[in-house]
Amino acid sequence: MSAGTGARDPGRYTPEVTDPATAEELDRLWDDPPGLRGQLTGVQNDLVGKRLLLTGFFFLLLGGSFDSLVMRLQLAFPEQELVSPQFYNELFTNHGSVTMFLVILPIFEGFAILILPSMLGSREMPFPRLGAFSYWTFLFGGLLYYSSALFQLVPDVGWFAYVPLSGPEYSPDLAVDFWILGLGVAEVGAIAAGVEIIIGILKMRAPGMTLTRMPLFAWAFLVMAFMILFAFTPLIIGSLLLELDRGFGTQFFDPQQGGSSLLWQHLFWIFGHPEVYIQFIPAVGVVAMIIPVFVRHRPVGYLWFVASLVGIGFLSFALWAHHMFAVGLPPLVLSFFAAASMAISIPAGVQIFSWLATIWAGRPVWKTPFLFTIGFLIIFVIGGITGVMVASVPFDLQAHDTYFVVGHLHYVLIGGVAFPIFAGVYYWFPKFTGKLLDERLGKWNFWLLFTGVNVAFLPMHQVGLMGMPRRVYTYASGQGWDIFNLISTIGVLIIVPGIGIFVWNVVRTIRRGEPAEANPWGADTLEWALPSPGKQHSWTELPIVRSRHPLWDQERLDRGDPQLMHFVRGLGQWPLKWRAAVVVGTADARPVEVFRVSNPSIWPLVTAMGVVLIFLSELVKLRWGAGVGALIIIAAVIAWNWPQPPPMTPDEEDEFEREYGVPVNAHGSVIVARTGTLLAILFVAVAFSALLLSYFYLRLENPQWPAAGVGDPPLLQASIAAALVVVSAAGVPFARRQIAGGDMRGFRGGLYGALVLAGGGVALQVTDLVQLEVGWTAHAYGSIFYTLAGFVLVVAAAALIMLTMVVFWASRGTYTYRRHAPIANVARFWVAMAVIWVVGFGTLYLGPVLT
Repeated sequence: MSAGTGARDPGRYTPEVTDPATAEELDRLWDDPPGLRGQLTGVQNDLVGKRLLLTGFFFLLLGGSFDSLVMRLQLAFPEQELVSPQFYNELFTNHGSVTMFLVILPIFEGFAILILPSMLGSREMPFPRLGAFSYWTFLFGGLLYYSSALFQLVPDVGWFAYVPLSGPEYSPDLAVDFWILGLGVAEVGAIAAGVEIIIGILKMRAPGMTLTRMPLFAWAFLVMAFMILFAFTPLIIGSLLLELDRGFGTQFFDPQQGGSSLLWQHLFWIFGHPEVYIQFIPAVGVVAMIIPVFVRHRPVGYLWFVASLVGIGFLSFALWAHHMFAVGLPPLVLSFFAAASMAISIPAGVQIFSWLATIWAGRPVWKTPFLFTIGFLIIFVIGGITGVMVASVPFDLQAHDTYFVVGHLHYVLIGGVAFPIFAGVYYWFPKFTGKLLDERLGKWNFWLLFTGVNVAFLPMHQVGLMGMPRRVYTYASGQGWDIFNLISTIGVLIIVPGIGIFVWNVVRTIRRGEPAEANPWGADTLEWALPSPGKQHSWTELPIVRSRHPLWDQERLDRGDPQLMHFVRGLGQWPLKWRAAVVVGTADARPVEVFRVSNPSIWPLVTAMGVVLIFLSELVKLRWGAGVGALIIIAAVIAWNWPQPPPMTPDEEDEFEREYGVPVNAHGSVIVARTGTLLAILFVAVAFSALLLSYFYLRLENPQWPAAGVGDPPLLQASIAAALVVVSAAGVPFARRQIAGGDMRGFRGGLYGALVLAGGGVALQVTDLVQLEVGWTAHAYGSIFYTLAGFVLVVAAAALIMLTMVVFWASRGTYTYRRHAPIANVARFWVAMAVIWVVGFGTLYLGPVLT
C-alpha cells in the first residue's frame, strides 16, 4: 500500500551508512549481554517494552478474561449457585483491580518504551536502567498481589476498596493488605516508567523534530506520563494511610475518632477518574497514528488535536467527585463536578471529529488495524454518550449503583482502550518482529470481538435502567432481567474465541508468518524507515526531520541544515566504544548535548527487590524487614549511580564540540539528569500536597483541633530546627558556585556546612517529636500529625543521604570545575526539601494556633 499523500519507496528513507562495519560495531555495543545475565541485567528499550507488553497481556488472560467469563456464567440465569457469594466478590475485585492496575497501563507503557526511540529518531530511552526498574517492580507487584490466592486470602472489597469495608473492622485478615501492598509496588513501577517517557519525549528526539512536528502518538504519551505522576502519587498516599489504619492502628478513616471515610474516596478518585483518561489518551495516540496511514491522508486539525489531548489531561483532574455524586456532597460542589464532567466531552469531541474528517477526506484501506480503529470509534462514542448521561447529577443518582454504569464503563474501556491496543499490535507487529500477522485471522479476531462486546455490554444499559443493581452475585427471577443477562453472557462467550484467535495468530506468525517489508503500510513516521526488525541501536545516523510526516514529505532523511548534516554524520561514525545518545532542545529540537547512556546493570533488579521487600515485610508484619529493604534500596541506588571513569578525556570532548558545535558529556547527561531531578521533586511535591489535603480535610471535619486533651504543639524547638534547615539550604548552592569558580576549599566548606546544619535541624526536630504528648493512634489529629511529620523527615533523610554521597565523592576528587552536575541536582532537591520542611512543620505547629 502506498499513501496518496506523498509516501514513496520506503527504502529510500533509510539513512545511508558509508561503512556497514560501523553499524555492526554499534549493534554489538548497544546489545544486552547474552543468556541469563542479559535477562537479569538487560536495559534495552525493546527488551523492556516487549516484557511489559507480554506480562500485561498475561495478566489480562489471568484476571480480565477468566474472571469475567465465570462472573457472566454465574449471572446467565437467576438464582444460580455456580460460585459462592464470597468467591464472586473475589472475582469481581480481581477483575477490576487487575484490569486497572496490571493490564492496560503496563501495556501502553510497553508500547511507549518499545516504539518511542525509533519513532522519535533516538537511539534509546534516557534512563534505560529506570525502564528496567519499572518492569521489575511491575512484575513483582503483580506476583505479590496474585500470591494472595496461594494463601486463600484473595481481596473481596472491589477494585476501589472503600472504607470501612476495607478497614481493620470489616476486613481483619491479610486479603486487603495483599491488594494495597501488591498493587502499591506496581504503582511505583508505573511512576518510574512515566518519568522515563516524559524525558524521552521532551529531550530525546531527532534533530529538527520540533514540538509541532512530533507525532500525535508522542503527544498522547507525554500527556499520559504527566497524568501518571499527578494521579498515581495521591493513590500511593491514600494506600499508605489505609495501611497505617490497618497495620498500626491510626484513625484516618474512623469517624468516631476524628477520621473520615470520605477522605479515602477523595484520595482514591483523584487517581481513579484520571486513570480512565490515563488509559484512554495513549489509546487515542495509537488511533491517531493508524487512521492517517490507512486513509492515505494527513490528520485534519493537528494543533487542535494536540490542544484536546492537553485539555483532557487538565480537565480529568476536575472530575474525581464525578464518582461521589451519591455520597452527600453540597449542591454547589455537585454542580461544579457535573459541569466539568460534561465539559470534558468537548476535547473528546474534537478528536472524534478530527478522525471523521480525516477518514472523509481520505481513501480507506480496510486492513485489520483500521478495522479495529473503526470499531473503537463506534463503541467509544456510545460509551461517551452514556458518560455524558451519568454526568447529570439527577440521572446519576438513579443509575449510579445499577448495571447501566457497568455497561458504560466497559464500552469506554473496551471500546476506548482494548480495541486500540489490538489495532496497535497489528500495526506495529511487523516492525518489531519482521513478520505480518495473518490478515484473515485478524478479521475473524475483529468481528468476534466487535460482535461480542456489543452483545455483552449493550444489554447492561437496559437492565440497569430496569433497576438491576451492580456488584450482586445473583438475582431473583420474574423481574424482567433474565433475558438481558443471558444475552450478555452469550456476548462474553463470543469474546473468548476472539481473544483465542488473536493468541493463535501471534503464535502462528512468530513460527511461520509472512516476512514483512520495512514499511508494509506505507506509513509516514520515522520507525518505518528502519529495517524490520530494527537494530539494537535503532539509528546509526540520526534522521533530520523537516516535516510532521517525514516519510511522505522528505526525499531523504539525511538532508537538511548543513550543520545538522555534519553533526549526524559525525555521530554516525563516533564514538564506537560507549553508548552515545543526543539531547535536543525541547522547543527547537537542535542538538544540545551528546551523552553516555547507561550500560546493562543488575542494580535495577536489586533495587526492585528492596522495594518489594519493604511491602512484603509489612504484609507479614516482620517490620524489621522494611529496614533491611530500605538499606538495600539505598545501597543499590548508590551502586546504580556510582560515578564511572569517563571513557574519554576533556580534551577529546572539547575536540568534538569544536568540530560539530555540540558539547559532549561522556560521564552522563547534565540535561537529562537535571530534568530527572525536577520530575523527582514534582513527585515529592504531589505526594506532599496529598498529605496536606488530608490534613486540612480532617481539620475541617473536626470542630475541635487538636483533639480533646491535646495541647497546641510548642513552637520554640521546631522554629530553631526549621531555621537550621533553611540556612543549610543556602550551603549547597554556595558550594556549587564555588566549584564552578575553581574554589575547591569553599566548595567543600559549603557542603560540610549544609550537612552539619541540616543534621542538627533534623536531630532537634526528632527530639521534639519524641517529647510531644500526642498519641498517633488515639485520634485522627495525632495520626495525621505524625504521618505528615514523618514524610517531611523521610524527604530530609533522602536529601542528607544524597549530600553525604556528594561529600564522599568530593573527597575522592570526583568533581572538577567542568564536571559537577550532581552538585546542581542535589542543590535543587535540597532547596525543595527546605520548602517542604517549612510548609510541613509550619502547618503542623502553626495550624492549630492560627485556627
